[in-house]
Amino acid sequence: MASESVPLILRPPSAASTAAQTASENEVDTVALSPAVTFDQPGSGGLVLPPAIRFDLHSPGITPRSLHGHGQTGPANQRRSLPDIFVPPRPVSANSTGTDASDQASIPLSDIAATEESVNASNTTAATTTATAPAVTADISKRLWYDDFTTIDWVHEFIKESFRVKRLRDLQGLRGRLVRARDASQGWILISVIGSTVACIAYLIDAAEQRVFDWRSGYCATNWFLPKHDCCVDSDDMCPAWLEWKFALRGSALAEYVLYIVLSVVLALIAVLLTLTTASATPFPNEPATAVDNPQTTTPTNANLAPGAPVTISDESHKRKPATAPKSVIYTAAGGGVAEVKTILSGFVIKKFLGSYTLVIKSIALVLSISSGLNVGKEGPYVHIASCVGNIACRFFSKFNNNDGKRREILSAAASAGVAVAFGSPLGGVLFSLEEVSYYFPPKTLIRSFLCAVISALVLKLLNPYGTGKIVIFEVSYDHDWHAFEFLIFVFLGACGGVIGAAFSRLNIWWTRMWRSNSFISMNPAVDVILMATVTAAISYFNIYTQKSASELLYDLARTCTYRTASPPPDTLDYEEDDALCPISMDGYASSIRSLTAAFVIKFVLTAVTMGLKIPSGIYVPSMVSGALLGRIVGLSVQWLQYRAPHLFLFSSCPAGNDPRACTIPGVYAIVGAGAVMAGITRMTVTLAVILFELTGSLDHVLPISVAILISKWVAQALEPNSIYDVLIHNNNFPFLDNQRTPGFSVTLHDIVPKETMAANSPVIDITDSPYISAAALRTKLQVLQLSGELDGSLPILRDHVLVGLLPAPELEYALDKIKERDAKVSHIQYNDLIEVDDNNQLMCHISVDDQEMQRFYFDRSSRHYQFSQSNGTSTSVITEATDLTPFVDRAPISLDINSPLAMVYLMFVRLGLRMVCVIEDGKFWGVLHKKRFIEYCRFGDDNMDTWF
Repeated sequence: MASESVPLILRPPSAASTAAQTASENEVDTVALSPAVTFDQPGSGGLVLPPAIRFDLHSPGITPRSLHGHGQTGPANQRRSLPDIFVPPRPVSANSTGTDASDQASIPLSDIAATEESVNASNTTAATTTATAPAVTADISKRLWYDDFTTIDWVHEFIKESFRVKRLRDLQGLRGRLVRARDASQGWILISVIGSTVACIAYLIDAAEQRVFDWRSGYCATNWFLPKHDCCVDSDDMCPAWLEWKFALRGSALAEYVLYIVLSVVLALIAVLLTLTTASATPFPNEPATAVDNPQTTTPTNANLAPGAPVTISDESHKRKPATAPKSVIYTAAGGGVAEVKTILSGFVIKKFLGSYTLVIKSIALVLSISSGLNVGKEGPYVHIASCVGNIACRFFSKFNNNDGKRREILSAAASAGVAVAFGSPLGGVLFSLEEVSYYFPPKTLIRSFLCAVISALVLKLLNPYGTGKIVIFEVSYDHDWHAFEFLIFVFLGACGGVIGAAFSRLNIWWTRMWRSNSFISMNPAVDVILMATVTAAISYFNIYTQKSASELLYDLARTCTYRTASPPPDTLDYEEDDALCPISMDGYASSIRSLTAAFVIKFVLTAVTMGLKIPSGIYVPSMVSGALLGRIVGLSVQWLQYRAPHLFLFSSCPAGNDPRACTIPGVYAIVGAGAVMAGITRMTVTLAVILFELTGSLDHVLPISVAILISKWVAQALEPNSIYDVLIHNNNFPFLDNQRTPGFSVTLHDIVPKETMAANSPVIDITDSPYISAAALRTKLQVLQLSGELDGSLPILRDHVLVGLLPAPELEYALDKIKERDAKVSHIQYNDLIEVDDNNQLMCHISVDDQEMQRFYFDRSSRHYQFSQSNGTSTSVITEATDLTPFVDRAPISLDINSPLAMVYLMFVRLGLRMVCVIEDGKFWGVLHKKRFIEYCRFGDDNMDTWF
């Protein structure tokens, strides 16, 4: 016997179908569960979609769009299916005679819950046709996915996962244990795959970046593809195998300078051209608009619900696509990607940002952008690349592919792998995911993040990208502890880092508004990159520090100086390295500090204005370089002061004598300064302290580093509340609601939510008089909702002004489109675009929230063809034209009173992950507040987010 099913859309009985049902009930059951769409007997003209989706009937608020057809685990008599969808045909025109053969055809359909990325072949059924007519084909195999910049429903995803787990627990015996074991292992297998893949990609990027970067200064005579480090591995100070371009160009300094600039510009140009191929138009919310001639018209809500009643729409706007909000173009491979990953993990959707094409393009363009000499890093892009790997890998595991909430848990773990391979810091990666990017971080995600970071670091160590057997970009060690007087200097460095971090954000905001808001630059981002690459190369060429790569310069600034002799003569510092970082005499200090100061100004300014270019670019290491330059300047200044005034009270704790090794280490100041400036720009604290600890490997200097980071964050927060990521989120208008700040609202819902009118064009469904509404009227209400920018909103369902349910817009749009498509095919309407087809004004949709009707709808199979015949006195003619949308209705919407404080609304959106909140007054419906509207108020309202502390 076939499993039990019920019709989603009521199929009205005809005389022929009633007789057939009476003759054989089992025949009806077989048809109801058939995987193909069939028409009823001649005379009824009903089109039935297959019951491909199954779910637990006790699940509140579950909608068919996002419920996937998981394998059935229980016995047949325990399985329930969503009902069939009935689409009545248009009235036959006067020129039509008899019944067309195509009305007898079966139409193939696939599971309407199939994912957008791939369609399971088992969900697609072959067409079965009668001997008299061919099948009518239609492509509706793709699931309705979340629209761009819409928010997922965390509550819905959690409920869906709970019923999936319930089905697994109901399995008995050995088979149940095996299935549950397989389900539990999916997450760990997925994490292992992600960690290994991220490490392999990082190895390829590191190897390629070293080679291409060195080509700007010269080439290896023995092997062109070797970087300078590998080419000179057996050489001491001199490396005859490495030929600089000035020697290849016969000693022409000018030719070398021009070639240096040209190579930098070419590499940057290729990077930006690749990045521009990832352009994607993104809709943003705009002011609500209306689709009717007279918005002040207050015709009764159900005036257009009777069959044949006109719908008041100007210029037949229901035939056209709804007007869209102004679109902004984003480039998914541009920038670091951390701000976008934070937005995605908060529950919003950015299409293509974590796709395979973005992964490939960003990996290639990242190598070129770093090699061009621009002040960009690869650490932030590694987080984006790791998230792309996590998103792609989720597609092969149904547990995470079919649940967007579970998918984001995996993305949080993948982000930790990005930091682990960037800094060689597994612990720092875990803390980064927890502190910086994750919005919801359950305990299981912590363990998965740790595993992912450890596996990625382990695989990268085995691959050995730097040829040193290490996984860190550099490693330094110091031979003695810091002294008490240095604590005040570390505090001073922390305060300077906070000021620099706040100035960095302000400078980036000013440059964006002054330069990149220019219409020519905004329309031609490649020009911006070319100009910036030219200026950077032209300036950096003349400074020995700015010529180096970021990781090489950071190591040179943090290292210690080595002596030739144990006791250098007075007024001399006998270092093995004769360079500006280790001056050999007191006269060399002024020159060294001047060179470092020039490099600091160049790096700081160029990094601030480079941030925002349409190329892959990170901020972590470039900001650390600026801080390390500042720290080295301070360290050399302290060392110079010590030798000029060795008996100063500050140096009373230093050992007797004139030995610089015994008191001040400039490299320590460089590490402290790097952490302070990076904390001031990014506002990271614990994560940054752990990363620097893993880089130095010294427990002695964890305390000064931590103090400087804390001071820097406090100072920067006082001067500029927004970090660089907040600036990027605001500049790009990402709908991100910060969950790490405490709101300071002084108003209530009444002040920001307008009262919804009951006009015919209002996005409200009133079923007080009748539960029937035409498809054209629903389309109009849907368009009004979409015009307001709420593509993922819902239509409130009212009865006597009381909220009784919500009809989600995505599900409604999908249902109306499929109904219109079937209706057009049945009516033999020729069209090139479905938008050209008018919604059937005589096709009525039924929406019920009555408990008794819902119960009969789900459980009373024997009377399913008659279940509404006794309700509301509805005539048989109206029932014949009805399409039931009842199972799409969310019966348990979350509501708040109109006088509720906005702080409570903030908690509802942040803690529960709601998509919208319904507002009521004295039990009567008032309006709906969408999450994106609330974010917009937080940014631009009286109590905007800039005032939060």
